[in-house]
Amino acid sequence: MKKLFQYPVLVLFFSILILFTLVDLIYPDRDYSDLENTTLQQRPAFNLTRLVNNQWTADYGNYVKEQFMFRDSWIDLQSRSESMLLQKVELGGMIIGEANGQVAQYTKQFSLKDSEESQLSKNIQYVDEFLSRYPNSTFMLVPSASLIYQDQLPAKAPMLDEDGYLDDIFEQIDSPSQIMDLRNTLTASRDEYIFYRTDHHWTTLGAFLAYQDYCNRIGLLPVLPEVDPVSVPEFYGTSYSSSRLWNTAADTLVYYPLENAMTIYDTTGENSFKERFSGGMYDLEKLETRDKYAAFLYGNNALSRIEGNGEGKILVIKDSYANCFVPFLTANFQTIDVLDLRSYSYSLDAMIRENEYDQILILYNFQSFKADGYLSALARPSSLS
Repeated sequence: MKKLFQYPVLVLFFSILILFTLVDLIYPDRDYSDLENTTLQQRPAFNLTRLVNNQWTADYGNYVKEQFMFRDSWIDLQSRSESMLLQKVELGGMIIGEANGQVAQYTKQFSLKDSEESQLSKNIQYVDEFLSRYPNSTFMLVPSASLIYQDQLPAKAPMLDEDGYLDDIFEQIDSPSQIMDLRNTLTASRDEYIFYRTDHHWTTLGAFLAYQDYCNRIGLLPVLPEVDPVSVPEFYGTSYSSSRLWNTAADTLVYYPLENAMTIYDTTGENSFKERFSGGMYDLEKLETRDKYAAFLYGNNALSRIEGNGEGKILVIKDSYANCFVPFLTANFQTIDVLDLRSYSYSLDAMIRENEYDQILILYNFQSFKADGYLSALARPSSLS
Protein backbone atom coordinates (compact mmCIF):
# COMPACT_ATOMS: atom_id res chain seq x y z
CA MET A 1 0.00 0.00 0.00
CA LYS A 2 2.86 2.40 0.81
CA LYS A 3 4.38 1.74 -2.58
CA LEU A 4 1.00 2.20 -4.21
CA PHE A 5 0.46 5.60 -2.60
CA GLN A 6 3.72 6.76 -4.05
CA TYR A 7 1.73 7.24 -7.24
CA PRO A 8 -1.15 9.49 -6.08
CA VAL A 9 -2.26 10.43 -9.60
CA LEU A 10 -2.61 6.77 -10.55
CA VAL A 11 -4.52 6.02 -7.33
CA LEU A 12 -6.82 8.99 -7.91
CA PHE A 13 -7.47 7.94 -11.50
CA PHE A 14 -8.46 4.36 -10.63
CA SER A 15 -10.48 5.54 -7.61
CA ILE A 16 -12.53 7.85 -9.84
CA LEU A 17 -12.89 5.10 -12.46
CA ILE A 18 -14.17 2.60 -9.88
CA LEU A 19 -16.47 5.20 -8.32
CA PHE A 20 -17.99 6.13 -11.69
CA THR A 21 -18.46 2.45 -12.55
CA LEU A 22 -20.28 1.72 -9.28
CA VAL A 23 -22.50 4.80 -9.54
CA ASP A 24 -23.25 4.05 -13.19
CA LEU A 25 -24.41 0.55 -12.26
CA ILE A 26 -27.09 1.92 -9.91
CA TYR A 27 -27.95 4.99 -12.01
CA PRO A 28 -31.55 4.56 -13.29
CA ASP A 29 -32.01 3.71 -16.96
CA ARG A 30 -34.09 5.97 -19.20
CA ASP A 31 -36.50 4.87 -21.93
CA TYR A 32 -36.30 8.06 -23.95
CA SER A 33 -34.03 11.06 -24.36
CA ASP A 34 -35.98 14.29 -24.80
CA LEU A 35 -32.80 16.14 -25.60
CA GLU A 36 -31.83 13.80 -28.43
CA ASN A 37 -35.43 13.02 -29.39
CA THR A 38 -34.74 9.31 -29.57
CA THR A 39 -35.52 6.00 -27.83
CA LEU A 40 -32.57 4.74 -25.80
CA GLN A 41 -31.12 1.24 -25.86
CA GLN A 42 -32.30 -0.89 -22.93
CA ARG A 43 -30.28 -3.59 -21.14
CA PRO A 44 -30.34 -6.61 -23.51
CA ALA A 45 -31.40 -9.98 -22.12
CA PHE A 46 -28.48 -12.40 -22.08
CA ASN A 47 -28.49 -14.88 -24.95
CA LEU A 48 -25.69 -17.38 -25.48
CA THR A 49 -26.22 -17.64 -29.24
CA ARG A 50 -26.14 -13.87 -29.67
CA LEU A 51 -23.06 -13.72 -27.44
CA VAL A 52 -21.22 -16.17 -29.68
CA ASN A 53 -22.21 -14.13 -32.73
CA ASN A 54 -21.04 -10.91 -31.02
CA GLN A 55 -24.59 -9.51 -31.31
CA TRP A 56 -25.24 -9.42 -27.57
CA THR A 57 -21.89 -7.74 -26.97
CA ALA A 58 -22.72 -5.04 -29.53
CA ASP A 59 -26.16 -4.48 -27.99
CA TYR A 60 -24.68 -4.24 -24.52
CA GLY A 61 -22.08 -1.79 -25.74
CA ASN A 62 -24.83 0.43 -27.17
CA TYR A 63 -26.75 0.09 -23.92
CA VAL A 64 -23.77 1.26 -21.85
CA LYS A 65 -23.13 4.15 -24.23
CA GLU A 66 -26.72 5.39 -24.24
CA GLN A 67 -27.46 4.86 -20.54
CA PHE A 68 -24.24 6.39 -19.24
CA MET A 69 -24.96 8.63 -16.27
CA PHE A 70 -25.20 12.36 -16.97
CA ARG A 71 -25.08 11.56 -20.70
CA ASP A 72 -26.78 14.82 -21.69
CA SER A 73 -24.24 16.88 -19.73
CA TRP A 74 -21.28 15.05 -21.27
CA ILE A 75 -22.66 15.55 -24.80
CA ASP A 76 -23.18 19.24 -24.06
CA LEU A 77 -19.61 19.56 -22.78
CA GLN A 78 -18.26 17.82 -25.87
CA SER A 79 -20.22 20.11 -28.17
CA ARG A 80 -19.02 23.24 -26.40
CA SER A 81 -15.40 22.07 -26.44
CA GLU A 82 -15.39 21.10 -30.11
CA SER A 83 -17.17 24.21 -31.33
CA MET A 84 -15.07 26.66 -29.27
CA LEU A 85 -11.65 25.03 -29.41
CA LEU A 86 -11.67 23.27 -32.76
CA GLN A 87 -13.94 25.63 -34.71
CA LYS A 88 -15.54 22.62 -36.39
CA VAL A 89 -17.96 23.07 -39.29
CA GLU A 90 -19.59 19.72 -38.50
CA LEU A 91 -21.06 18.53 -35.20
CA GLY A 92 -23.05 15.33 -34.71
CA GLY A 93 -23.55 14.88 -38.44
CA MET A 94 -24.86 18.45 -38.84
CA ILE A 95 -23.20 21.18 -40.86
CA ILE A 96 -22.94 24.43 -38.90
CA GLY A 97 -23.84 27.47 -40.95
CA GLU A 98 -26.10 30.49 -40.80
CA ALA A 99 -29.62 31.50 -41.80
CA ASN A 100 -30.32 35.22 -41.95
CA GLY A 101 -27.39 35.97 -39.68
CA GLN A 102 -28.19 33.36 -37.02
CA VAL A 103 -26.50 30.03 -36.34
CA ALA A 104 -28.26 27.11 -38.01
CA GLN A 105 -27.70 23.37 -38.42
CA TYR A 106 -28.11 21.64 -41.77
CA THR A 107 -28.26 17.96 -42.65
CA LYS A 108 -24.96 16.79 -44.08
CA GLN A 109 -25.21 15.52 -47.65
CA PHE A 110 -22.40 13.51 -49.20
CA SER A 111 -22.64 12.11 -52.69
CA LEU A 112 -25.27 9.41 -52.83
CA LYS A 113 -24.19 5.81 -52.48
CA ASP A 114 -24.94 3.35 -55.28
CA SER A 115 -27.86 1.94 -53.28
CA GLU A 116 -29.27 5.45 -52.76
CA GLU A 117 -28.86 6.32 -56.43
CA SER A 118 -30.74 3.13 -57.28
CA GLN A 119 -33.54 3.92 -54.81
CA LEU A 120 -33.86 7.48 -56.09
CA SER A 121 -34.11 6.24 -59.67
CA LYS A 122 -36.88 3.84 -58.67
CA ASN A 123 -38.76 6.53 -56.74
CA ILE A 124 -38.73 8.84 -59.76
CA GLN A 125 -40.18 6.02 -61.85
CA TYR A 126 -42.88 5.28 -59.26
CA VAL A 127 -43.96 8.91 -59.12
CA ASP A 128 -43.93 9.23 -62.91
CA GLU A 129 -46.16 6.16 -63.30
CA PHE A 130 -48.54 7.42 -60.63
CA LEU A 131 -48.87 10.87 -62.22
CA SER A 132 -49.64 9.28 -65.59
CA ARG A 133 -52.43 7.18 -64.05
CA TYR A 134 -53.97 10.06 -62.12
CA PRO A 135 -54.04 13.34 -64.09
CA ASN A 136 -55.56 15.08 -61.04
CA SER A 137 -52.39 14.49 -59.03
CA THR A 138 -49.54 16.90 -58.25
CA PHE A 139 -45.97 16.16 -57.18
CA MET A 140 -44.53 18.73 -54.74
CA LEU A 141 -40.87 18.15 -53.89
CA VAL A 142 -39.60 20.55 -51.23
CA PRO A 143 -35.94 21.61 -51.40
CA SER A 144 -33.78 21.49 -48.29
CA ALA A 145 -32.87 24.54 -46.26
CA SER A 146 -29.23 23.87 -47.17
CA LEU A 147 -30.09 24.62 -50.81
CA ILE A 148 -32.01 27.80 -50.10
CA TYR A 149 -29.22 29.07 -47.81
CA GLN A 150 -26.27 27.42 -49.54
CA ASP A 151 -24.31 30.69 -49.61
CA GLN A 152 -24.42 30.78 -45.79
CA LEU A 153 -22.78 27.36 -45.37
CA PRO A 154 -19.02 26.95 -44.83
CA ALA A 155 -17.10 26.71 -48.09
CA LYS A 156 -15.62 23.33 -47.09
CA ALA A 157 -18.95 21.81 -46.02
CA PRO A 158 -19.48 18.32 -47.56
CA MET A 159 -22.72 18.96 -49.45
CA LEU A 160 -23.98 17.29 -52.60
CA ASP A 161 -25.41 19.17 -55.57
CA GLU A 162 -29.10 19.09 -54.56
CA ASP A 163 -29.92 21.67 -57.23
CA GLY A 164 -28.62 19.32 -59.90
CA TYR A 165 -30.49 16.37 -58.44
CA LEU A 166 -33.76 18.30 -58.43
CA ASP A 167 -33.24 19.28 -62.07
CA ASP A 168 -32.63 15.65 -62.94
CA ILE A 169 -35.69 14.44 -61.03
CA PHE A 170 -38.02 16.92 -62.69
CA GLU A 171 -36.60 16.21 -66.15
CA GLN A 172 -37.50 12.54 -65.77
CA ILE A 173 -41.16 13.26 -65.04
CA ASP A 174 -43.14 13.04 -68.27
CA SER A 175 -45.85 15.45 -67.08
CA PRO A 176 -44.18 18.77 -66.19
CA SER A 177 -47.58 20.36 -65.58
CA GLN A 178 -48.02 18.07 -62.57
CA ILE A 179 -44.74 19.12 -60.93
CA MET A 180 -44.39 21.79 -58.26
CA ASP A 181 -40.83 23.12 -58.08
CA LEU A 182 -40.67 25.36 -54.99
CA ARG A 183 -37.11 26.56 -55.39
CA ASN A 184 -38.03 29.99 -56.78
CA THR A 185 -40.85 30.52 -54.28
CA LEU A 186 -38.74 29.72 -51.24
CA THR A 187 -35.65 31.51 -52.52
CA ALA A 188 -37.69 34.67 -53.08
CA SER A 189 -38.74 34.55 -49.40
CA ARG A 190 -35.43 33.36 -47.94
CA ASP A 191 -35.11 36.49 -45.80
CA GLU A 192 -38.27 35.47 -43.98
CA TYR A 193 -38.60 32.72 -41.36
CA ILE A 194 -39.35 29.82 -43.71
CA PHE A 195 -37.08 27.10 -42.25
CA TYR A 196 -36.24 26.23 -38.68
CA ARG A 197 -32.62 26.67 -37.68
CA THR A 198 -32.62 23.76 -35.20
CA ASP A 199 -34.91 21.36 -37.07
CA HIS A 200 -34.96 19.80 -40.55
CA HIS A 201 -38.53 20.93 -41.33
CA TRP A 202 -39.84 24.10 -42.88
CA THR A 203 -41.80 26.50 -40.71
CA THR A 204 -45.53 27.12 -40.88
CA LEU A 205 -44.80 30.21 -42.99
CA GLY A 206 -42.78 28.16 -45.45
CA ALA A 207 -45.62 25.66 -45.68
CA PHE A 208 -48.14 28.48 -46.24
CA LEU A 209 -46.12 29.84 -49.16
CA ALA A 210 -46.21 26.39 -50.73
CA TYR A 211 -49.96 26.13 -50.01
CA GLN A 212 -50.51 29.41 -51.86
CA ASP A 213 -48.63 28.09 -54.89
CA TYR A 214 -50.57 24.83 -54.79
CA CYS A 215 -53.96 26.56 -54.69
CA ASN A 216 -53.00 28.82 -57.59
CA ARG A 217 -51.89 25.77 -59.57
CA ILE A 218 -55.16 23.85 -59.17
CA GLY A 219 -57.45 26.87 -59.46
CA LEU A 220 -58.43 27.42 -55.83
CA LEU A 221 -58.26 30.54 -53.68
CA PRO A 222 -55.62 30.33 -50.94
CA VAL A 223 -57.05 31.40 -47.58
CA LEU A 224 -55.12 32.58 -44.55
CA PRO A 225 -56.84 31.24 -41.41
CA GLU A 226 -58.96 33.87 -39.66
CA VAL A 227 -57.81 32.77 -36.20
CA ASP A 228 -54.73 34.35 -34.67
CA PRO A 229 -51.61 32.20 -34.87
CA VAL A 230 -50.13 30.81 -31.66
CA SER A 231 -46.38 31.12 -31.10
CA VAL A 232 -44.59 28.46 -29.05
CA PRO A 233 -41.07 29.51 -27.99
CA GLU A 234 -38.07 27.42 -26.96
CA PHE A 235 -38.28 24.91 -29.79
CA TYR A 236 -35.08 22.91 -30.26
CA GLY A 237 -35.61 20.41 -33.06
CA THR A 238 -34.02 17.30 -34.51
CA SER A 239 -30.95 19.02 -35.94
CA TYR A 240 -30.07 20.51 -32.58
CA SER A 241 -30.57 17.10 -30.96
CA SER A 242 -27.76 15.83 -33.20
CA SER A 243 -25.36 18.77 -33.07
CA ARG A 244 -26.02 20.06 -29.53
CA LEU A 245 -24.41 23.33 -30.59
CA TRP A 246 -24.29 25.29 -27.35
CA ASN A 247 -24.81 28.81 -28.76
CA THR A 248 -27.84 28.01 -30.91
CA ALA A 249 -30.82 30.32 -30.49
CA ALA A 250 -34.11 28.50 -29.96
CA ASP A 251 -36.72 28.42 -32.71
CA THR A 252 -40.33 29.50 -32.35
CA LEU A 253 -43.00 27.12 -33.59
CA VAL A 254 -46.20 28.72 -34.93
CA TYR A 255 -49.56 27.06 -35.54
CA TYR A 256 -53.11 28.19 -36.27
CA PRO A 257 -55.54 26.77 -33.67
CA LEU A 258 -58.09 25.47 -36.17
CA GLU A 259 -60.81 23.30 -34.67
CA ASN A 260 -61.37 20.91 -37.55
CA ALA A 261 -61.96 17.31 -36.49
CA MET A 262 -59.47 14.59 -37.37
CA THR A 263 -59.76 10.83 -37.17
CA ILE A 264 -56.72 8.55 -37.12
CA TYR A 265 -57.28 4.98 -38.27
CA ASP A 266 -55.59 1.76 -37.25
CA THR A 267 -54.63 0.08 -40.52
CA THR A 268 -53.28 -3.15 -39.07
CA GLY A 269 -56.55 -5.05 -39.56
CA GLU A 270 -57.01 -7.45 -42.47
CA ASN A 271 -60.31 -6.24 -43.91
CA SER A 272 -61.30 -2.83 -42.56
CA PHE A 273 -59.85 0.19 -40.81
CA LYS A 274 -60.71 0.85 -37.20
CA GLU A 275 -60.87 4.28 -35.63
CA ARG A 276 -57.93 4.72 -33.26
CA PHE A 277 -58.32 8.39 -32.37
CA SER A 278 -60.80 11.20 -32.94
CA GLY A 279 -60.19 14.81 -31.96
CA GLY A 280 -58.46 17.92 -33.26
CA MET A 281 -55.49 18.29 -35.58
CA TYR A 282 -52.98 19.24 -32.89
CA ASP A 283 -51.49 17.22 -30.07
CA LEU A 284 -51.15 20.14 -27.65
CA GLU A 285 -49.31 18.02 -25.10
CA LYS A 286 -46.40 17.76 -27.53
CA LEU A 287 -45.96 21.52 -27.34
CA GLU A 288 -44.74 21.02 -23.77
CA THR A 289 -42.01 18.60 -24.90
CA ARG A 290 -38.84 18.97 -26.93
CA ASP A 291 -40.45 17.29 -29.97
CA LYS A 292 -42.86 20.18 -30.58
CA TYR A 293 -43.20 19.58 -34.33
CA ALA A 294 -44.97 16.29 -33.55
CA ALA A 295 -47.95 18.39 -32.41
CA PHE A 296 -49.01 18.77 -36.06
CA LEU A 297 -51.49 15.99 -36.96
CA TYR A 298 -50.31 13.97 -33.94
CA GLY A 299 -47.12 13.12 -35.80
CA ASN A 300 -46.87 10.56 -38.60
CA ASN A 301 -49.80 8.16 -38.84
CA ALA A 302 -50.64 5.68 -41.57
CA LEU A 303 -54.07 7.15 -42.40
CA SER A 304 -55.91 10.18 -41.06
CA ARG A 305 -59.08 11.89 -42.25
CA ILE A 306 -59.72 15.57 -41.56
CA GLU A 307 -63.06 17.34 -41.90
CA GLY A 308 -62.59 20.57 -43.83
CA ASN A 309 -64.71 23.64 -44.54
CA GLY A 310 -64.53 23.59 -48.33
CA GLU A 311 -65.75 21.26 -51.06
CA GLY A 312 -64.53 18.02 -52.56
CA LYS A 313 -61.92 15.50 -51.47
CA ILE A 314 -58.14 15.50 -51.54
CA LEU A 315 -55.63 12.76 -50.77
CA VAL A 316 -52.22 13.86 -49.46
CA ILE A 317 -49.46 11.24 -49.76
CA LYS A 318 -46.65 12.57 -47.67
CA ASP A 319 -43.67 12.64 -45.38
CA SER A 320 -43.54 14.77 -42.23
CA TYR A 321 -43.12 18.01 -44.20
CA ALA A 322 -46.85 17.88 -44.95
CA ASN A 323 -47.84 17.84 -41.28
CA CYS A 324 -47.83 21.64 -40.93
CA PHE A 325 -49.03 22.11 -44.52
CA VAL A 326 -52.22 20.04 -44.37
CA PRO A 327 -54.18 22.27 -41.91
CA PHE A 328 -54.30 25.03 -44.55
CA LEU A 329 -56.20 22.69 -46.91
CA THR A 330 -59.20 22.69 -44.56
CA ALA A 331 -60.25 26.02 -46.09
CA ASN A 332 -60.59 24.49 -49.56
CA PHE A 333 -61.71 20.87 -49.16
CA GLN A 334 -64.49 19.07 -47.33
CA THR A 335 -62.44 15.91 -46.78
CA ILE A 336 -58.66 15.66 -46.47
CA ASP A 337 -57.21 12.16 -46.30
CA VAL A 338 -53.57 12.04 -45.18
CA LEU A 339 -51.55 8.94 -46.03
CA ASP A 340 -48.07 7.97 -44.86
CA LEU A 341 -46.84 5.05 -46.94
CA ARG A 342 -44.29 4.06 -44.31
CA SER A 343 -47.08 2.58 -42.19
CA TYR A 344 -49.66 1.67 -44.83
CA SER A 345 -49.77 -1.74 -46.48
CA TYR A 346 -53.10 -1.76 -48.34
CA SER A 347 -53.73 -1.15 -52.04
CA LEU A 348 -53.39 2.54 -52.80
CA ASP A 349 -55.21 2.24 -56.12
CA ALA A 350 -58.18 0.56 -54.42
CA MET A 351 -58.35 3.36 -51.89
CA ILE A 352 -58.34 5.99 -54.64
CA ARG A 353 -61.07 4.20 -56.60
CA GLU A 354 -63.24 3.89 -53.51
CA ASN A 355 -62.99 7.55 -52.49
CA GLU A 356 -62.95 9.26 -55.92
CA TYR A 357 -60.66 12.12 -54.90
CA ASP A 358 -60.89 15.44 -56.69
CA GLN A 359 -57.20 16.11 -56.11
CA ILE A 360 -54.16 14.07 -55.08
CA LEU A 361 -51.01 15.67 -53.73
CA ILE A 362 -47.68 13.88 -53.29
CA LEU A 363 -45.65 16.04 -50.89
CA TYR A 364 -42.09 15.08 -49.93
CA ASN A 365 -38.89 16.79 -48.94
CA PHE A 366 -35.87 15.97 -51.08
CA GLN A 367 -34.01 14.44 -48.12
CA SER A 368 -36.65 11.79 -47.50
CA PHE A 369 -37.65 11.29 -51.14
CA LYS A 370 -34.18 10.30 -52.28
CA ALA A 371 -34.01 7.35 -49.89
CA ASP A 372 -37.64 6.38 -49.17
CA GLY A 373 -38.16 2.66 -49.71
CA TYR A 374 -41.96 2.78 -49.46
CA LEU A 375 -42.80 4.78 -52.58
CA SER A 376 -43.17 1.55 -54.49
CA ALA A 377 -46.81 1.68 -53.32
CA LEU A 378 -47.32 4.36 -55.99
CA ALA A 379 -46.51 1.97 -58.82
CA ARG A 380 -48.70 -0.58 -60.53
CA PRO A 381 -48.01 -4.01 -58.98
CA SER A 382 -47.05 -5.35 -62.41
CA SER A 383 -44.32 -2.72 -62.77
CA LEU A 384 -42.45 -3.71 -59.62
CA SER A 385 -39.27 -5.71 -60.17
